[in-house]
Amino acid sequence: MSLNYSKWDNIVCSSDDDDDCHPNIDKKLWRRLMKEKREKKAAEEKARRSFLESENEKDRKTLEEVKKALKDDEGKKDELEKKQKSLLDAIKKRDREILAIDRRKKYTPEEMCHVVDERTVVNSVEKKDTSIPKDYEDYVKRYEKKLETYSKLETESLSQGFLLKNQELLHENCSGFLLLKALDLEMDGKTADMKKVVKQYLIVQYVLDLTKSMGKNDPREVLMPFFNKLSTPEKMSNLKEEVESFSRKIQDRAKVKLAEREKERSERKTFTGEDGKEYEYVELSKEERLGPGGLDPLEVLETLPKKLRDAFTEKDMPALQAAIAELPVEEAKHHMDRCVKAGLWNPSPESEGNSDK
Repeated sequence: MSLNYSKWDNIVCSSDDDDDCHPNIDKKLWRRLMKEKREKKAAEEKARRSFLESENEKDRKTLEEVKKALKDDEGKKDELEKKQKSLLDAIKKRDREILAIDRRKKYTPEEMCHVVDERTVVNSVEKKDTSIPKDYEDYVKRYEKKLETYSKLETESLSQGFLLKNQELLHENCSGFLLLKALDLEMDGKTADMKKVVKQYLIVQYVLDLTKSMGKNDPREVLMPFFNKLSTPEKMSNLKEEVESFSRKIQDRAKVKLAEREKERSERKTFTGEDGKEYEYVELSKEERLGPGGLDPLEVLETLPKKLRDAFTEKDMPALQAAIAELPVEEAKHHMDRCVKAGLWNPSPESEGNSDK
């Protein structure tokens, strides 16, 4: 008997991200980055779903008004039926998109569960420091100045004294911050500064690794023994070799990231606005492009006579007026009426001086 496992396709576990993790990147840090990426995508999908539902609600109200008008006004039956069909089609299209969003929604184990019974057990023996934020962003926000200061220390004695005074830096979020800072420095071409940060990263990471390997609960218990061993020439030489080795890995990763950034920049379509700033082109759906009269400006633009179309494209007001003057009155009126409905032209007095329309 074959089993259908498709119901598990939309379940996401943080451990699944480990397969794509680069060997030079800390797995816990990678999981946090992937979690943030998923949360951002989920927020965008949620916002899009809310927008579609609100548009459907508006169209349903309009649809009720159209149905009522059909009963009261037989003279406009054809026009009202056409509008009714257009509204129904738009609602169905949005419903299909909402269904697609729901189908591709990813669920975490936390979202699939709910609390049935909650209680607090107080243990007077075990004492844990709960003042340090576990969330990476909260941690960096609270200790950013100390993290920046520690990353710039150049001697082991200064690092030892600073860590003894600020033991909240003996945390995995600190090593994650230093790792990302080293990568950013290398991408900015500051290799010498990058190597200093790498050394500070390795010191913190060694202390954390020693804590785990020795079965200790508090990194502070191994801090002094670590620096005592580091004071020997052999251990200091090993640290310098490790700094060089890890720096090469950072450099390799920085090259990959720079190449990805350059590729993304080359593929991105941009234009310079009238304010001199650079903007990125964003492709809109047909529904988003529709003008105040329900016409698509792109479709209307394609149907205009060449001189009129060129004048709109180049935003040339004298050329636009000349092109209109060359057309028969009825034809000019027809084209300009469609331009108004598509949002290409605003006939109001307030916008006469606006050459963008």
